[in-house]
Amino acid sequence: MRGQCDVTAATRVAASTRSRCLAIAVAAAGLAVFSGCGGGDRLSREEFGDRMQSIDRQGGELWGRLAEHASGLKPGQPLSAEVREPMRAMVEFQRSTAKELEGLEVPQGADDEVREFVDALRERTRLFEQAAESGRFTEQHFEQITQAGEQIDAVFRELRAEGFLPSLEEHDE
Repeated sequence: MRGQCDVTAATRVAASTRSRCLAIAVAAAGLAVFSGCGGGDRLSREEFGDRMQSIDRQGGELWGRLAEHASGLKPGQPLSAEVREPMRAMVEFQRSTAKELEGLEVPQGADDEVREFVDALRERTRLFEQAAESGRFTEQHFEQITQAGEQIDAVFRELRAEGFLPSLEEHDE
């Protein structure tokens, strides 16, 4: 449907079903949904900045919960249910955030950063899923998850430097 409002009835029904599924997944992760037949309308810098700050805040809260439960976890140790539950929440959040961001028309000049952000989220999601499947984190998982987190942090620094997000001093006020 990307920017096309004139679609056949069958396509409209299929798109509506896909949109409903996406909306449910996004709502389940606690994300705001941007919808409508935008015709290619880009988000304003302010709308984009607000959305990215919300993602940062929500992701930080989920990451904090996961880190709290996994703080004593050593490479190779089995993952307890106490670790798996916040890890699943983090995976769902990352997956739905990546999908949402791919569907948004971000402000001009933020496309590359958003693409990098989505790639890092997907990589970290893949790593969490690998760990969940094997039932443990390896040393390599820890290193790669850290690298993906550093990429995410770098994107936020770039967006701040380019004026898409408020400076940290403004953000903390």
